[in-house]
Amino acid sequence: MTSSANTLTITAAQQYDEVKRHFGRVRTMRIARPQLHVITTGQQELDAVAAILERCPGALIDVLHVREKHRSARELVDWHARLKPLLPQTAVVLNDRLDAALAANADGVQLTGGSLSAAQARRIAPPGMAVGCSVHSAEEAAEAARQGADYVIFGHVFATGSKPGLAPRGLDELAAAAKASPVPVIAIGGIEPKRVQAVISAGAAGIAVLSSVLRHAEPAGQIAAFREALDNARLAAH
Repeated sequence: MTSSANTLTITAAQQYDEVKRHFGRVRTMRIARPQLHVITTGQQELDAVAAILERCPGALIDVLHVREKHRSARELVDWHARLKPLLPQTAVVLNDRLDAALAANADGVQLTGGSLSAAQARRIAPPGMAVGCSVHSAEEAAEAARQGADYVIFGHVFATGSKPGLAPRGLDELAAAAKASPVPVIAIGGIEPKRVQAVISAGAAGIAVLSSVLRHAEPAGQIAAFREALDNARLAAH
């Protein structure tokens, strides 16, 4: 990491330490700094992901999603046990599997179209566990919030290699989702640092990224670049 990235890491970690004490406060996301969610790719082994995160400025990551659709509940619990200690200031959530999230005592669960509904998960999840939903329209965002979701991830906003052949939803639909949702909307899909300003201006409360961090040649520098872009976008909004 460059010296400027190191300076950014120290400054941001100090500035936002209070915001990041526990993800149980996720309901304050709308008044906190813009969120940076990093999602595992499903194409890397646990040792490789752990080695990357050990070298990264974890204080700059708000949420790490363990999104490993092909792994068992037991494996997901093992992933949480390995990665959570590497990111003491970061929320670690498990995607899709509420059973694994409960077993791991995870900070949250991210629900998809094939998961339980937000209402079903909310009835089971303990009060301190955040419930997020992946959505693809303003209507889905509003419904997830009505059912008790703490936040939604909306996408894909821009064209991305992880969704080949599928047209992106674009900034206008992102803005519509942000307007319709009473809970924070996190944008996902083809987001690079240079696009952060436009995404935040459209009403997103943050961004979610996969390969652009965990498969980047310099993941630590990329995290710092995303954090700087998010903070600059927030300043510009004010």
